Amino acid sequence: MSSPEETARLNRLMSVVDGLRDEMTASLQELVRIPSVSPKYPGIEYKDHVGREGEATALLTDLYRRAGASVDVFAVEEGRDNAIGRIGGKGGGNSLIFNGHVDVVPGGDPAGWAKAPPFSGEVIGSRMYGRGTTDQKSGLVAQAYAAIALREAGIELGGELQLQCVVGEETGDHACGTGAVVERGYVADAAVVSEPSAPPTPLSIVVASPGLLWFSVTVEGKKVHGSMRGATVHPAHSGDLIGVNAIDKVFLVYRALRALEDEWARTQRHDLWYNGHFSLLPGAMRGGPGDLTVPFALSDTATIEYGVMYHPERSPEDVTAEIQAVIDRAADADPWLRDHRPHCEWKLNWDPFVTSPDDGISQSVAGAYRTAAQGTAFSDQPSYTGLYGVCDATVFTRTGVPSVVFGPGDLRVAHGNDEYVDLDEVWLAARTYAVLATRWCGTASPVS
Repeated sequence: MSSPEETARLNRLMSVVDGLRDEMTASLQELVRIPSVSPKYPGIEYKDHVGREGEATALLTDLYRRAGASVDVFAVEEGRDNAIGRIGGKGGGNSLIFNGHVDVVPGGDPAGWAKAPPFSGEVIGSRMYGRGTTDQKSGLVAQAYAAIALREAGIELGGELQLQCVVGEETGDHACGTGAVVERGYVADAAVVSEPSAPPTPLSIVVASPGLLWFSVTVEGKKVHGSMRGATVHPAHSGDLIGVNAIDKVFLVYRALRALEDEWARTQRHDLWYNGHFSLLPGAMRGGPGDLTVPFALSDTATIEYGVMYHPERSPEDVTAEIQAVIDRAADADPWLRDHRPHCEWKLNWDPFVTSPDDGISQSVAGAYRTAAQGTAFSDQPSYTGLYGVCDATVFTRTGVPSVVFGPGDLRVAHGNDEYVDLDEVWLAARTYAVLATRWCGTASPVS
């Protein structure tokens, strides 16, 4: 139970956060209007986008300094600045990291955005629209304003609070972002990553994520004039002596992996996710006769790019071996693929993270949320969930820093047209971060 002194301190602190709400919205709008697309995102030109992350980081840097932090700005690649704001503790408390990424995915075709242009930051009702509103500039701004509120409320912390604004998360470029931050020595007793933590409920507490694999599977065919289609697919004719359509053959692999996906829905289950969340997404496909995209010859190559979300209790080696075995069995069953084996290229593994709901940081976030949400339109009972996607919490847990995800926004609208964030969630997140900092780090200031 809180003492009267702590209750007075927290009420004053939350009142200061409430008074900063309009400024918080304005800062978020300014940040969203910077198109800080990750320059390494597939399909875009690096030179056209490099430097915009740095512009966005500069805005956060100003907020960190306003909070009284000493700021270390550094880049692994020029123009891609990370910023670490350190608010030194007076002693006797735990240290804490508030982490978020400033890079976003491309905005896409503006014509596909019905509510507002992708980098407008337009506010309609209680929502702000724009790329990065949910994923995840709103979390960064809420964390920064929580720290500003601590200063304006005259609260000094016992342990150090780090405000981390990083680049490269959207492409798993940890070497330029959070990984580089950790290598630079910025670790703490716990970390809160401000990715959008809904669904299932707004501002859930995320204590685990799936693992992510990205691989491609390519099959070869034999190019021949399109008029030979019938002769190549019917056994009464010459078949693969004349030609083989690679697109037909890659679908044999697709069907085998689709069956594995159905099997996972029955066997790969976890209490924090709905049944069927762990999946194999055929997210992109290409094929054709050479570089042509006309249907007048049999395709001599076909490739499917897969994104795999796997169970957090499995190793990437185990999942890779299972997928490869399924592809091999599909190849063994087909005369052409038996002699012309599908080729897999394993491009990325992003490990899962797991933190117990009973861990100290999990419980501290839950308690801070209860306090911050009391008397609001939100439920004051926290919910625990698994992240639908992946995030930089993995980098921290890999180095022994217990981490959770807690932030405004809903992953179901991230990366899509008309991405938005509910500004009430941004406000409540800032309240929660501020309360959390006082409880986790402790306070060293008298009550006025």
